[in-house]
Amino acid sequence: MSHTASAMGRRWSFSIGTVKGTAVRIHATFFLLLLWVGIGGWATGGPTAALHIITLICLVFFCVVLHEFGHIFAARRFGVRTPEVVLLPIGGVSRLERIPEEPRAEFVIAIAGPLVTLAIALGLLLVLGRMPSAEEIQLGGGVQGMIAQLAYINLFLFLFNLIPAFPMDGGRVLRAGLSAWLGHSQGTRVAAGIGQFCAILLGVAGIFSSNIILVLIAVFVYFAAGSETGIVALRDITAGKTARESMIDNFVRLQASDPVATAASTLIHSDQGEFPVLDHHGHLVGFLTRDGIIHALAGPGPDTPIGQVMLDIPQVSQWTRMDEIIPMLASGTKAVGVAADDGLCLGYITWENLMEELLISRALKRRKAESFPAGAHPGH
Repeated sequence: MSHTASAMGRRWSFSIGTVKGTAVRIHATFFLLLLWVGIGGWATGGPTAALHIITLICLVFFCVVLHEFGHIFAARRFGVRTPEVVLLPIGGVSRLERIPEEPRAEFVIAIAGPLVTLAIALGLLLVLGRMPSAEEIQLGGGVQGMIAQLAYINLFLFLFNLIPAFPMDGGRVLRAGLSAWLGHSQGTRVAAGIGQFCAILLGVAGIFSSNIILVLIAVFVYFAAGSETGIVALRDITAGKTARESMIDNFVRLQASDPVATAASTLIHSDQGEFPVLDHHGHLVGFLTRDGIIHALAGPGPDTPIGQVMLDIPQVSQWTRMDEIIPMLASGTKAVGVAADDGLCLGYITWENLMEELLISRALKRRKAESFPAGAHPGH
């Protein structure tokens, strides 16, 4: 569950439907997983075994969707929408609009998913009417064997999700507790550090057990934890700031009717890598990236109007607080436009320019710390 993580999985995914305003997407690599387990099942037990394992994996991922909707419906109780959930081979990832900083809200949202998984496991055991034997779980013959395996997997997922590897569910439960004690920023840093340590252990375990899925989960957790730490650092340095104070306001303006060749020339002769696209009155109508320019030149051609290849981006008021904008960028939005009170475009904000602001802030803090060693006080 993350408002950053699903941006990592949205590329190469497609929607299979919408439930209560949340799009359910499947990543293309999920089908590679089905192909892989199907081939393995066929090799060991023929077409019957292949069908069994593919069906089991599909049922497991259906349970994963229910798990994610546990988070989603809990989040709605606190006014947090979830635009989409993406199914990856390593599990499901929900993109929440924001993660509440109130510890109780984060705890409820984080624990809701595992509780759904536990309820599924207990429900399947009730249907089965008994605890399955180890042999039944391993062989999984027939419908009862399938139920036994599915119950066992859900019990395992319940326990696995409670590992305090932030930003997994257990890690978010941990952060909720730490935040109540240390505050949100420090609680996130501690939880992320623990999460990265757990990720290393999971990775080592995956390597020694030749479990590629466990290794992938470890890599995902490690970098996602680092990403969450970066977001907190950005929120710290932009606390109290408005969009106007962090925006890029010195930029080349393009119009939708201009040819892509104009943007390509500007790309070469300036240090801009992306361009706001404005109408004749100065209102933002789109956003053109370097990739968009290159793809247009290689495809439709240099005479293509920019309006045909530009992206839509959100726009906020110049007085919008930065803690509302950072989650937009963290979720994968290329940029956020900034408008004056009369609607004219004043500038834009990208993840890259915020990272530059973070690097500058850290450099200044480091210089200040070196100028005044521990124990020294300015003015004394």
